[in-house]
Amino acid sequence: MKGKTDEHFSVIVVGGGVAGLTAALDLARAGRPVHLIEKTAVLGGQVARLDKLYPTDHCGFCPVWTQARLCLGHPLITVHTHSCVEAVTQGQEQIQAVIRRDLNRIDPGRCILCSRCEKVCPEGAVSPTIAHALPRTFLVDVDACTGCGKCVAACPTHAIDMERKQDKIKILAQNIIWATGFTDSNILALPELGYGSHPNIMTALEFEALLSESGPGRGHVLTPEGKVPCRIAFVQCAGARDQRNLAYCSAVCCMHALKQARWVKQRDPDMDCVIFFTDMRTQGRHYYDYYRKAVQEQSITLIRSRPGLICPLPSGAGLAVRYENTLTGQLDIQQFDLVVLNGALEPCQKKDKGPFFSSLTDDNGFVGNMPDQNQTLACGFCKAPADVEMSVIQASSAAMQAYIGNGINGTK
Repeated sequence: MKGKTDEHFSVIVVGGGVAGLTAALDLARAGRPVHLIEKTAVLGGQVARLDKLYPTDHCGFCPVWTQARLCLGHPLITVHTHSCVEAVTQGQEQIQAVIRRDLNRIDPGRCILCSRCEKVCPEGAVSPTIAHALPRTFLVDVDACTGCGKCVAACPTHAIDMERKQDKIKILAQNIIWATGFTDSNILALPELGYGSHPNIMTALEFEALLSESGPGRGHVLTPEGKVPCRIAFVQCAGARDQRNLAYCSAVCCMHALKQARWVKQRDPDMDCVIFFTDMRTQGRHYYDYYRKAVQEQSITLIRSRPGLICPLPSGAGLAVRYENTLTGQLDIQQFDLVVLNGALEPCQKKDKGPFFSSLTDDNGFVGNMPDQNQTLACGFCKAPADVEMSVIQASSAAMQAYIGNGINGTK
């Protein structure tokens, strides 16, 4: 029921990925008003960009699409896209958050997806959001836009307003839940990995987008150049468990590499997949069986090693991976057509600056030093490295803590 109690009992959920969506829906279903803050144009986070989810290999974005649709339609959930938390002030009973909104020039409530704006833009500054993400709309790249106004004239619903710019709002709430997820870490500073030296040396998230059935290859295994690779190397702990970049284990990478290698083999059994690993961490329900099937039934090769050099061959015929097999002690070099670097994942808020975020996070960027455990909560990868299953469990736990932390009726 909306009224005076809405503001007092509302909860701010920061992050519209699988953890944030879960927390928001759990709270709304329990009767709590929720402000869901998402910095991008769409809900779903990284999971909306995954092709499949281990260990079932079911569609990755289907369940998160359903959650996003439920959030957008729930009367107790207010979704703020293109938004981020700029500051938080904690009082005795309430939190005041300042939300910065970088509004898209196209109003998603009016956009009918006719694509006329995209067709008439001479600079190619207008493009649609990914097909399976919500809310579905078109976006204007403000850096590329020249303000010619052709898209405004072409829009039949007057959804485009070139004057829509940044603004700020203040939200009062009883609790705030951080669920900001993860992103790729910058590994250009690790020259032995060869990232940036050749288009066929890519991160696991980049390969996921390439491999996806909704991606450019429509599920076919191709290199960025559009060629069919014969041999693919998956290099684990690339930038992780490394004091020069990320000192921690990213938790999801062993299973992620196994998933990608298995799907490569299912689509083309003749492709050779080799995983270079430090140690294979398959801790989870059915995770070990998933690993065992990859090795025994799909002939995926595992080599215990951290390669010391990855580079393009001078002949242009492929990529060289130089490594020591730590089980045999032998040095070797193998040639591959594609190398996938897996492991360098960091919490999104690590890139945020300012005194507020400095007090909220630890040295690795994880939400840790929280001033008030009753008011400030965290779940998913922003709290500690976690996969989808663990993120969902933590999100429901955080929602429950927010619901009963100050008493079900709002009193201690």
